Amino acid sequence: MLYTKYLNRILTLSIIFNFSLFPLLSRAQKNQQNQEPENSFIFSGQLRPRLEFRDGNFQPLVKGQDPAALISERIRFKMDYHYKDFLTVRLSPQTVGVWGQEAMVQGAENSGNKIAFFEAWSQLKLSPNWDVRLGRQVISLDDERMFGELDWAQGARAHDALSFFFHKNNYEVKSFFAYNQNYKTNYADNLNNPTGNLYNTNDAFPYKWMQTVWAGLPVSKTSKLTFLFTNLGLQNAIPQSPSGTYFSQTYGANLFHTGERWGVNISAYYQGGKNIANTNTSAYLLAANVSYKPDTKWNVGIGSDWLSGNDVGTPSSKNNVFNPYFQTGHKFYGSMDYFANGSSIKGAGLTDSYLKVNYNANEKLSLNVAIHQFTTPNDIRDVNREYNQNLGQETDLGFGYKVNKFVSMTGGYSFYLTNTSLRFLKGTVGGRNYQQWAWFSINVTPTFFKAKW
Repeated sequence: MLYTKYLNRILTLSIIFNFSLFPLLSRAQKNQQNQEPENSFIFSGQLRPRLEFRDGNFQPLVKGQDPAALISERIRFKMDYHYKDFLTVRLSPQTVGVWGQEAMVQGAENSGNKIAFFEAWSQLKLSPNWDVRLGRQVISLDDERMFGELDWAQGARAHDALSFFFHKNNYEVKSFFAYNQNYKTNYADNLNNPTGNLYNTNDAFPYKWMQTVWAGLPVSKTSKLTFLFTNLGLQNAIPQSPSGTYFSQTYGANLFHTGERWGVNISAYYQGGKNIANTNTSAYLLAANVSYKPDTKWNVGIGSDWLSGNDVGTPSSKNNVFNPYFQTGHKFYGSMDYFANGSSIKGAGLTDSYLKVNYNANEKLSLNVAIHQFTTPNDIRDVNREYNQNLGQETDLGFGYKVNKFVSMTGGYSFYLTNTSLRFLKGTVGGRNYQQWAWFSINVTPTFFKAKW
């Protein structure tokens, strides 16, 4: 089995790695028996296969369309090195694939089973309150409504960035800076390209420039205010059709309260500037939710999100579609991912009102259910027809079970009750009313090696 082959390969590599380090570390530990360890190293991994049955995931299937079924897999290593609190280095190679997609006998170019770095960064302490990080890194802020790791995706999300962190007395400021270039599309993948500065988003980052500042301010022991500003430079050019760089700004604030029984989150974001099509933008996102824990087992929450959009079928010279560029949308707008971004429903905007219930049966087993009512705040027209603003309902059922320290299982079943309005916006007018999706995943996270010297 392919999974067993990968597991054996990883275990073999880890054993060789551990035995090669053992003499060196033993010698170092003997020389420093009376000293506090200055270095630490942790080598861990993750193997996460996931089975999915897609019978209407992402968009409604029409009558006669066959569902999709597949097993995807993430294989990831993580190596963390620390020198006192002055230096931290993380290297995290990973490979993502689909079972059966790689040939049984690998070719010389290793096609279909390539390894890339999910994270590769170094962090230096500049002073007791300042740190700087450079390299490929996860940017996860607040509840991941704007910047998220997107861990649900097997490849997840990371940025190539320079970051500065300030922290003092529970006050935090984080800033991120990036400049991207893509030589694959416009310059024949020539790293020594002598001229030209056109950026293309094909198989690359969605932005050319990025500057972000985030601040977290404690209000009380149980409450915190956060503020976000991000400026994105957007360009999607080819030599035959060059275009300028257009800048989009997003401003936001969040209130988080986590009490013994009650929890409250309120978020507000405004987006201005221009989008990648050089259209003036004025858009917003409003969100609020309240949760209550009657005891240690139950957690019940209600909430609503409002994302602005454009009237469909009515020409407009302004863009009102809010784009949560780097959100973890799977977490918020239904597990079936119908609303990954505003453009997925012709820019109509979205209102999501939901009820979520989580039940922790014991230390190992948890169950959850989420019910979503989707609407659009904008008008929907097509020639001589006007559609209802109701976009249907989705129900997500899920479970989690912890087998042992290193192994857990998760899974779920979702169904969507679609309607004419949703099917029109998704471009599947003949779609079925009932759409469904089921999945099951095993997450293995072993720690292969730990050392201090």
